[in-house]
Amino acid sequence: MKEAELLAKWRAERPLYEAWADFISQKVHEALHTSIAPVSLDYFIKVPVKPRLKADSTLVDKALHRKKYANPYEDLTDKVGMRFVVLLTTDIRKVCAVIEAGVGKGLWDASKDRDYEQERLDKPLEFSYQSVHYILRAREGAEHQGHKIPVGASCEVQIRTLLQHAHSELTHDTIYKPKTTAKPEVKRTVAKSMALIEATDEFFEKAIKDLDEAARPGRELMAFLTSIYEEGVKASAGSELSNQILIDTCFDLAPATPYKEINDFLQAKGFVFDRIKERIATSHFFTQPIVLLAYYLAYAKPAQVKDIWPLDRNDLALVFSDLGKKFED
Repeated sequence: MKEAELLAKWRAERPLYEAWADFISQKVHEALHTSIAPVSLDYFIKVPVKPRLKADSTLVDKALHRKKYANPYEDLTDKVGMRFVVLLTTDIRKVCAVIEAGVGKGLWDASKDRDYEQERLDKPLEFSYQSVHYILRAREGAEHQGHKIPVGASCEVQIRTLLQHAHSELTHDTIYKPKTTAKPEVKRTVAKSMALIEATDEFFEKAIKDLDEAARPGRELMAFLTSIYEEGVKASAGSELSNQILIDTCFDLAPATPYKEINDFLQAKGFVFDRIKERIATSHFFTQPIVLLAYYLAYAKPAQVKDIWPLDRNDLALVFSDLGKKFED
């Protein structure tokens, strides 16, 4: 294939590949939104995903000059691509699961072009470039944005952690691609940095696991409060940071069997939900489910909760007032 022929075909099909990449990005984002909930996509994806098309000169250089392809245009699988950058290796697996699920849903065909976990197993003493690469190919009948996507049209999807991404941005073009020959000591330094990244990722994973386990009781209490708030108030409960602050501060004051004791208290004091409904329009605090814990503690442990109250004390004063208790600061 001559350069002019390759470029003519690419320029004619570039909008189709752009649409194909947009379709993939949209479907992966949609599936992730569901699978990682309640975590937000803005938090989960550390670098915005921007599908990129190969520039004409880069396409020609790679397809016809750098590598020997039997079918230069068709065999070049990264004419368009995108990258998902996440925090931890466990997050990589979540993106991989979404891509693999897309195969089952008939959205695309997928093959793993590169798998750093398998490479670790194959070469356990080597520390080098790490990333997961998928090639996603369009199936027959694929359509998006009014474009009919050619069967077999490919898109490269890279998935890596933020640390792997930083390492790649610094070293990949200069160390792992044969543009220059790095000295052995440079390669050794880069290998040590990747070894450190692997160790750091393992430490992060353990820390996240331990923190998650430590936060589990508070998270379960929050879920309980949210459920009974929405049932009693007949409105969606807020989810602002003040909920977590109050749970962290007052958790030790919560009863040993919080679900039973708080539920019994609210049944005995049924007017609490009426007071909350009255105050929602004028007080943000009463839109948050943690207000139920505030009512319980103001009733059961008024002196202790006053001493450690971390939020606006006017909110606590309203709770005391609703319970017929005197609030003195």
